[in-house]
Amino acid sequence: MGLTSLLVRFGTRRPAQRFDEASRNAVAVQKEKLLEIVRRNEDTEFGKKHGFSSIRGFEDWRKQVPVSSFEELRPYIDRVFNGESNVLTAEDPVMFTQTSGTTGQPKFIPVTPSCRSRAQSDAQRVWLHHCEREHPGLFDYAIANMVSKAVEGHAPTGIPYGSTSGHIFKTTSGLLRRMSANPYEVFEIEDYQAKYYALMRCAMSRDVGMIWTANPSSILKMFQKGEEFAEEIIEDVRNGTLSKNYDVPPESRQALEAMFKPNKRRASELEAARRRGDGVMRAREYWPNLKLIGCWKGGTVSHYIEKFGDWIDPSIPVHDCGYLASEVRGSVPLTEETSAGPLTVAANVFEFVAVDEVDAQPDDRAKWNFLHIGDLEEGREYHIFPTTTGGLYRYDINDVVEVQGFHFENPMIVFKRKGGGMTSLTGEKLAVGQVIDAFGAAARETGIVAAHFKAEADLDKSRYVLYAEFAGPTTEEQQKAFLRAADAGLASINMEYKAKRESMRLDVPVLRVMREGWYERDKRARVEGGMRAFQAKTELLSMATPEKTPPQSEVLVEVSMD
Repeated sequence: MGLTSLLVRFGTRRPAQRFDEASRNAVAVQKEKLLEIVRRNEDTEFGKKHGFSSIRGFEDWRKQVPVSSFEELRPYIDRVFNGESNVLTAEDPVMFTQTSGTTGQPKFIPVTPSCRSRAQSDAQRVWLHHCEREHPGLFDYAIANMVSKAVEGHAPTGIPYGSTSGHIFKTTSGLLRRMSANPYEVFEIEDYQAKYYALMRCAMSRDVGMIWTANPSSILKMFQKGEEFAEEIIEDVRNGTLSKNYDVPPESRQALEAMFKPNKRRASELEAARRRGDGVMRAREYWPNLKLIGCWKGGTVSHYIEKFGDWIDPSIPVHDCGYLASEVRGSVPLTEETSAGPLTVAANVFEFVAVDEVDAQPDDRAKWNFLHIGDLEEGREYHIFPTTTGGLYRYDINDVVEVQGFHFENPMIVFKRKGGGMTSLTGEKLAVGQVIDAFGAAARETGIVAAHFKAEADLDKSRYVLYAEFAGPTTEEQQKAFLRAADAGLASINMEYKAKRESMRLDVPVLRVMREGWYERDKRARVEGGMRAFQAKTELLSMATPEKTPPQSEVLVEVSMD
């Protein structure tokens, strides 16, 4: 074992011990965390309005503080974004995490100093600790990683907004930055072709032992781009250059080129790797010491991992990153054997409602029975409601998780799916309201109207299928124009849909034009199958399943944008 792995082992041991100690006393730790949050923020506007000063435990908390979606918190957050203090938290934010909202407006999630507390930063160290334990010497090799930009823009006060992963990477210790095969300058590149080229130009010149990025679709794209760019990369590695064929901004190009030196030996190794692959550049050949992949592997992204075997040794394990969102890091899987991980009980507060209760009364929160971690049962699915130190109180994140065992007192959860009215194939988190808005925008732009419509997320092909029963006759050109407009509408409404389309992690959508009367026939069939008439509305956004996908007999034609 080399020095780097020894340093990682030493530096992550105590965080792992603290995590286990919190898990042994998880119920008590959750109450302590709740009271810490309310005491710190009891003199804020939100704290005074909801009587934080009188809260003594979860019973008071649930009586006095409402469950809130982001849109319900947005008026408070907008004021914080515009510079007001002491609104949600006593601390002023140091940045905002930007993500897509269910309306056309993006979400700006406040990140306060306490969001970077020891308990928060311990989560990543615990994950690294268990990776190193399962693979001693793992960190003696480089890490091929991918993060988003740290800064996308600034609030009126000058506080930056962007990605938490990018900011953490940019400000992390020198040791961790040196372990990365990709310098931060790569992630500042806007053009996706140029970004992937620069990323693989850097990574393929290193001996990589681990790949880390949350979304497996990004890893699959890395493999594909390594093959696509193979010849240019080999020449760049040989000459110590960065191809001029890609739109790399001058500042990033200058920084990257300053790091490169001619490496004829590595170029020869890459050429040999390509020959061993019969002319195909596969990661199993150019990264022979690859030991581990860190990414999501549960929920709706597992199908991407099934395709890894085309590029790497299928025996290479995948260690799940855990329940991780822009709003909260919720769990830390401790082994690669499962996607389930114990909750971050020392960093956040968690409440739960059984899925069947939400399904039975989706619009009446007063009838939901909220549970804390001591009430959960193994094998059951729950909606999860985190409370964070950044001011998201009893936050309705619209996620469904399943409890798959316990780590001492701490439930081990795995993300299953988004809640009703939302889908996500590769992190785009598309909401039903966005689909409605996009179809409306397409109708206005093209002058043709879809009397009835729906959208389906097609896991197998990583794309969206749009269904439309038009109000009158349409030509093929009109249909194609409608599809292009709907796709553009989704991209303008949902920034993450736009990013996933541009990076090709989401494939081009298709439009299926439905026969006249499709909607009514579908509704009638549901009623005849035993469903009440008022329940038999077509679901406007869903995952593609045999039960929900309209039969092929109802499709007049399938239209592509080609």
